[in-house]
Amino acid sequence: MKKTLMGMLMTLLLITTYLSGCSGESGTSESKSEDKGSSDKANALHLKVVIPHFGGDPTGTIVQQEYEKEIQNYLGTEVKIDWTRIPWAEYTEKTKVMLTSGDIPDVMLVRGQDNIIKFGEQGLFVDLSQHIDKMPNYKTYIDATGNNEQYLMNENKQLFAFYDGYTNPTDIEPSQYAAAYRLDVFQKHNIKVPTTLDELYDAAKQLKALYPDAYPVGQSEQYLEYDGILSANHTAGNIYWNGEKYVYGPTEEAYKEALIFLNMLYKEKLLDPAYWSDNMDEAKTKATSGKSFIYPLLWSGYVADFNANKQAGVTWTLAMGADNPKYGKAWKYGSEPKGKGLSNGSGLVISAKSENVEQIVKLLDYQYSDKMVDLLMWGMEGKSYEVKDGKKQFLPALIQSDDFVGELAKLGVSASMRTRPGIVFTPQERIAKYTSIPDVMFYHDGKAQMENYWFASDKYGGKESIAPMDHAPKMMFTKDESDLKANTMTPIETYVKESAVKFIKGEMDFSEWGKFQDTIKKMGDYESILKLYNDKVQQ
Repeated sequence: MKKTLMGMLMTLLLITTYLSGCSGESGTSESKSEDKGSSDKANALHLKVVIPHFGGDPTGTIVQQEYEKEIQNYLGTEVKIDWTRIPWAEYTEKTKVMLTSGDIPDVMLVRGQDNIIKFGEQGLFVDLSQHIDKMPNYKTYIDATGNNEQYLMNENKQLFAFYDGYTNPTDIEPSQYAAAYRLDVFQKHNIKVPTTLDELYDAAKQLKALYPDAYPVGQSEQYLEYDGILSANHTAGNIYWNGEKYVYGPTEEAYKEALIFLNMLYKEKLLDPAYWSDNMDEAKTKATSGKSFIYPLLWSGYVADFNANKQAGVTWTLAMGADNPKYGKAWKYGSEPKGKGLSNGSGLVISAKSENVEQIVKLLDYQYSDKMVDLLMWGMEGKSYEVKDGKKQFLPALIQSDDFVGELAKLGVSASMRTRPGIVFTPQERIAKYTSIPDVMFYHDGKAQMENYWFASDKYGGKESIAPMDHAPKMMFTKDESDLKANTMTPIETYVKESAVKFIKGEMDFSEWGKFQDTIKKMGDYESILKLYNDKVQQ
């Protein structure tokens, strides 16, 4: 009770802080832009802004300073911003109180399109569809987003947010996820780095014989669950787009085959019993202490963390996910699209009570211009990047430093993902993002070498590794439709998840698969939800 009361008081204090415009600590920081000495202060644009931060405050960095200069030159007036930056982990909860109270700043990031639509329809946010002619830069992102009216707007074609944008000026569609193997151990015992599920099984058996106290196959994060195996079988653990229509993965034979494979690993003690509970901290300990040797899927950046442990002295390598020849090339997890576009999971909104709405629209739209995207994502030429053979690249001195990402963050370069200048979210230029990380070990075709894991995943995976769900038609559901989905699918998904664990552990026999499918049907009309999805594709 005391903790709850304290949390409420802290949230109220936060609201009071941003309304009063006072300064605070960097954790939920507020800092005012410096007075630029404008001779016409009466026309100054004065804003209160609430946005998340990701560990680094951009105030005073060269990119933030250049950003402030640019927006003032573009608008032709002094711009004074009172910033409230809330840690990302706390952002949703703390801003929920602001939205519910109706007391919001001039501009804020709102997470969840359901919140954006809900509070927009209540009149809390400016309807940007009425200002579309004043948003030439943002409109290019809207136009490039498939099925944009249904995906970004409500039923009345109202647009309430500057949604999270991306731009990829190349043809690559890479992923930041891959398989990972303890390369030094594989090489020591002359074990083949797997390219198929059968080879993964054989490698795990050899490793178990050599290290009986270890469980060769581990899990890095619970949210990935069985995706490394499901992707090899060209299926998923939920409703997904299969390239032609939406289907429910757990009803497919390929899903059953994935569970059979995992059950085989479990029965032979090749699969870590903590597979369902391990988080990254626990996985890292096992990866560096000889308790795990194989991760069918993990975030690629973790391999650098494993190998950085000099005391452990391990060598891990990334590789493309193991294939199941029956289905072809394993799907990559979360391939990123080429070109420009918008994601509707969060967006910047403008308070309907704000003055100078046209100026605010103009400011936020400017953040979607190529010039500002380059500034925020790459920084400044000669200070953070250079142009070589017509292409931008981060300065070699930064790349070769002991902490490349940290050096980018100090400059305020958004590609660092630690320090985010401007009014975030601003569009991410993918090449800056891809090249803002150090190279890591990547294994392919019998050899391992240092490579950029984004580019390696595209180069070695090819187009056939792009999962169809990553090109799924974009759509949005009404509140009633979302409620119907949740009411129908939540009990089914809970049952499926619990049953999958039982099948893998052998607590349910695969002879009961038909009964399992019948129970899914009895628990809810999932086929009507699939019809809802597929009908929207036809709209």
